[in-house]
Amino acid sequence: MVLLSQDAFLTEMTRLFQNTRESGSLSLTFKRVTEKAGDDDDEKKRHRCLIRARTEKKKISTVVDAKDVLKFQGSLCGLMKVSMSNLKRKERAKKDKKTEDSKS
Repeated sequence: MVLLSQDAFLTEMTRLFQNTRESGSLSLTFKRVTEKAGDDDDEKKRHRCLIRARTEKKKISTVVDAKDVLKFQGSLCGLMKVSMSNLKRKERAKKDKKTEDSKS
């Protein structure tokens, strides 16, 4: 798994979306990571978010600080909206009006 900077991660996500546009899948996972900062006596904890993207052939990840999460998620959300334009709508079965009237 390759640990990338936030900008490099978004750029690589664009490539992964393009590669999986026709066939394949892309999965994202978010995980909270807590690290102790300083000595054992110091109980300050640093919260971060580990974000992983995975296709059948490639794995990438990045770490985002708590203060930068909203900015990063906004960028990621915009990227996902643009990249997931080819999703198919679910086909629904059409109900026959005659069967509805007879049930009432």
